[in-house]
Amino acid sequence: MKSYPLDDIHPEHRNRQVAVAIGLAPDEVELWVTAIEEDGSGMGYIVHFSKSTPTEVLAKVQGLGEDRTINIGPID
Repeated sequence: MKSYPLDDIHPEHRNRQVAVAIGLAPDEVELWVTAIEEDGSGMGYIVHFSKSTPTEVLAKVQGLGEDRTINIGPID
């Protein structure tokens, strides 16, 4: 994982929160998510997946865009 506005949260905790929000295991988040950024509304985040993410991993994320991003709500 590369850049996060959630830097005050421990990576393992952040990975669990994101994993629950998008339907993946925390280790899949660690491996395939390249960035998590605020969505501009102050109410959620945009999760970006690596270009090399396997199709079977991407298929697990309901609502994932063709650009390998998904907008999720707050992850507290």
